[in-house]
Amino acid sequence: MSAVVLPIPRAMPQVLTLTLRTLRERWRSTFGWGLGLVLIGIMQLAVYPSVATSSEGMQAFVDQWPDALKEAFSLDAYTTGAGFLNAEMFSMMVPLVLIAIACTGAAAATAGEEERGTADVLLSLPVSRGRVMAAKVLATVIAVLLVAAATLLTIAVGAPLVDLDVGVGDLTAGIAMTTLLALFFGAVTLIVGALTGKRTVALGVGVGLALAAFLLNALAPMADWLEPWQKASPFEWALGDSPLVNGLDVPMAGLLLALSIIGVIVADVLYHRHDIGGR
Repeated sequence: MSAVVLPIPRAMPQVLTLTLRTLRERWRSTFGWGLGLVLIGIMQLAVYPSVATSSEGMQAFVDQWPDALKEAFSLDAYTTGAGFLNAEMFSMMVPLVLIAIACTGAAAATAGEEERGTADVLLSLPVSRGRVMAAKVLATVIAVLLVAAATLLTIAVGAPLVDLDVGVGDLTAGIAMTTLLALFFGAVTLIVGALTGKRTVALGVGVGLALAAFLLNALAPMADWLEPWQKASPFEWALGDSPLVNGLDVPMAGLLLALSIIGVIVADVLYHRHDIGGR
């Protein structure tokens, strides 16, 4: 009697091989994004002592701003460690960089291979579309996690050196929520790429929606007609509860993770139905 070979163990080497290949192709961009975010973190940490030294005058200056403007740019308690990081890094810089990595990787996952003319060659090998999708998604998630981890490590190590008071748990929560936010927009980009087969379209839609959501969340406190729509922004889902102060928002984290998983499943279905040869 011949032995039965289960499909999952046979699939794992293929997925891992394709994942490593994808990571090798993208290591320069991943390293560049990570280095840039680490250097920004170092510069912000270097600035904090001067902010803390003049805390009374700085806070008095910030308190003169309209409440809507302070909320829009996360300037509440600016001179505290968590408030400073929230305003200078986590309200815009960290989320947008992680989103850029996720969307770039997701756009290249399926549509990138097709635009380069390598998709038909890749899929002519004894590897299924599902395994290709799994490898590309895994590589994108790893790239986002590596940059997020480098940012977390930089701030966690540097904060005590400049007397910036922020809990490691709260800092981890802030990184976790921004990572989940990035993966959500990556999943949206993946769907568009699987549907259209065009990398530029997928990247444009994913990044465009992210920027629109960011602006909605930032401008809603300053415009009465926008305020009811703020709850529809994924930025509000991820950062509205100030994870650097209040820790992980478990319901919103679960929502972002669930929507990202659903997005990958939808993209996989679309990718299997997509006629690459006809494009």
